[in-house]
Amino acid sequence: MKIQYCFIKKSYYEDHSDFVNMLDPGNADKQSKRTHIGILIKINDNHVYIPLRNNLGEAVRKYGKIGFPVPSKNRPNAGLDYRYALIINDEQYIEYHTEEKIPNSQRKVISENYVAIEREMNTYIKRYIKIAKKRRVEKEPLFRKSSLVNYHQELGI
Repeated sequence: MKIQYCFIKKSYYEDHSDFVNMLDPGNADKQSKRTHIGILIKINDNHVYIPLRNNLGEAVRKYGKIGFPVPSKNRPNAGLDYRYALIINDEQYIEYHTEEKIPNSQRKVISENYVAIEREMNTYIKRYIKIAKKRRVEKEPLFRKSSLVNYHQELGI
């Protein structure tokens, strides 16, 4: 298992400016500077990129788990946010980190919990697919803000 730390290039956000439920909408500069971790999800062999946020807040809300906490000394509420995961199967939009961009403490948390993160992201996507097929995304708080609404073709919905 090799963890892929990367940025999503500005051109991705410009080419997909019609996407909804994205972090920092309309700000491709900020969007392209956010670290993501890449995971190959078994659903149609999609490449899923989970954003690392400075302030995830509570990872588990009353309506379900929205992400995985990845705290650091300066950002105690940081974490990976499943709701804003991106599915990008075209490598031209990915820029892999060539140097350490996040603290070792966060890398350690991600490394030690990678299997759990992968499993939880898979579960999140499978639940999303089930809800989307029932046309209930807007009624489910866990998925109401999900960026997965942009990837129905990739998910076979």
